[in-house]
Amino acid sequence: MNKFKISLILQCLVFLIPINIYVIGDWLGTGVQWALFRYQETYLGNSLILVTGYITFVLNGTIGGRSAVSLILWAIGVLLFVLATILVILANTNEDASLVKKASLITITGGIIIAISILVQYGILLNGPSGFAIPVGIPIILVIGWWMYSAMNDSDKREIEPEEESSGP
Repeated sequence: MNKFKISLILQCLVFLIPINIYVIGDWLGTGVQWALFRYQETYLGNSLILVTGYITFVLNGTIGGRSAVSLILWAIGVLLFVLATILVILANTNEDASLVKKASLITITGGIIIAISILVQYGILLNGPSGFAIPVGIPIILVIGWWMYSAMNDSDKREIEPEEESSGP
């Protein structure tokens, strides 16, 4: 399997791994968040909420304040993941290492933006904590981006440097 296909598999993995596990307030609810949706359990019931649903809540004014800022950052991170995935698909069809390198940087940026989103919602930013979150997937996303970038750097170096010829007797 070549590095382009491995990069595509890893980029798709970004959508499959849980980004964080969280607790709302003083254990009012708990949940798991992936890139495209959240599953949460509260005293009001269980919910599966897509990122598009949250965007609608923000636009309608149902959600405001720190939650709205957090959700906007989450949506930006998801858009970056989708863009990176498109670039990796294009790189696979053209076998273009530069597209994978760009996608890897976009993936890392998306991971950092989602990490900031977690800090805004559950962390110390904007008026103190309102629960807590364990960002289990963020380090994995950053490693995926780093691996894709470094794998394409290695392939660039091999293309530039001539292969050493072995001198035999």
